[in-house]
Amino acid sequence: MKVLKTMFATAALSFLAGCDTLQPVDATAAAPATVAVAVSTAAPAAEVAAVKTPQTMNDIGIGYVKLVLALGLTDLDYVDAYYGPEAWRDEVKQHPLTPMQIQIEALNLLDVIDEVATPPGGATPALLSLRKQYLKTQLTSLIARAQLLQGKKFTFDEEARALYNTDAPHYTDAQFELVLKRLDKLLPRGRGTLADRYNRYLERYSIPQAKLAEVMQTAIGAARASTGRHLKLPDGENFELSLVSDKPWSAYNWYQGKFISRIEVNTALPVAASRVLDLAAHEGYPGHHVYNSLLEARLVNELQWPEFQVYALFSPQSLIAEGSADYGVGLAFPAAEKLALTRSIFKLAGFDPKQADTYLKIIGATHELAPAGIEAARRYLDGATSLEQTVAWLQQYTLASPERAKQRIAFFDKYRAYVINYSWGEKIVRDYVEATGDSIPGSDKQWQAFTELLSAPYTPTGLAVSALR
Repeated sequence: MKVLKTMFATAALSFLAGCDTLQPVDATAAAPATVAVAVSTAAPAAEVAAVKTPQTMNDIGIGYVKLVLALGLTDLDYVDAYYGPEAWRDEVKQHPLTPMQIQIEALNLLDVIDEVATPPGGATPALLSLRKQYLKTQLTSLIARAQLLQGKKFTFDEEARALYNTDAPHYTDAQFELVLKRLDKLLPRGRGTLADRYNRYLERYSIPQAKLAEVMQTAIGAARASTGRHLKLPDGENFELSLVSDKPWSAYNWYQGKFISRIEVNTALPVAASRVLDLAAHEGYPGHHVYNSLLEARLVNELQWPEFQVYALFSPQSLIAEGSADYGVGLAFPAAEKLALTRSIFKLAGFDPKQADTYLKIIGATHELAPAGIEAARRYLDGATSLEQTVAWLQQYTLASPERAKQRIAFFDKYRAYVINYSWGEKIVRDYVEATGDSIPGSDKQWQAFTELLSAPYTPTGLAVSALR
């Protein structure tokens, strides 16, 4: 589907490119193949004027940043992190754009991205190619998000493809039955359903509220030490830990820029001992905090690429971020190290350290049920199951308690297809690391491949293709 020429008033759009010369935009762009784009041919602004045309890839990057910030004025969850110039944010606020205007201007950037100059600036040809593909993929996703805000309806799979540059697998109930049978044998016998037995077992090893901050700090410290042995962390990197409640997520990393993160842990529901190491690695080291820090160090500070000063939550970057953070748990804590640390956490929390081995076997089996969350979200958001049916399904196939099942559905309602970025993203990252490194958990080659992944502008499709070579 082709898009007719559209120009906007200078007052609204002159901030979108970084060059000084004003030239008309000839935007007859074909929609990217992964997104069906429908654009009104009527000019959204009454006054038609010339718009700055990008001359370099940095101009494209600045334009992308400002469009993300512009969409964030309407979609308050869209901008997950921004540490670029305050002047850019101020310009966007002074000249707000509608989602349709944002969509069309993103198409304008896509239309010229293959024509602008790409100065190497110290980057290899391979890295420059990754950068261009990254910007194309992120802009295509931004267009889809703008369409959603205009009322366009996507199925779960269409949304996953349009926003996150991937096709999420479908799962059947039978795929999880074998795991459930194995858990039935591992869990202590008792009354009620398998989910009832599992949640009673989890509650036995929930960290006491009074000790949670100390236990989390210990776990993050261990994750930081493990990561630091394998990759160089930027000087001055650090984090702030905060305990919060009443959130639809279990934890969150808010990256502040300059290698600083604020890590929040939700205490609305009890925090299981198994989650402590997971959250320490996922939110901190070598997960979100390290990922954002390495991108800032290499791509923003060293190469001066402006587009990485903003993080659009509903974008392909999130599949890389969440997938690498989930994968990073096992990388930082291979089996022997995880057992030793779990014993330490048990002791710190007042549990019997001798039970740590059995505990990890049970928790390890439940991790195989993680993809069931994708299927639950797909069926629920596509209207195939009701809220009540989804609560029941989550209890049966993810062993969630009724309270945790309802928390998961609150996550589905707010973040929709974002759920694919965890277990499916982890699979994509794992395949890439094992294909380019090796299959030995925690090996030097795995860390080398993982560090390169965190420091470069990969896309989900790009990782999947690289893993097949």
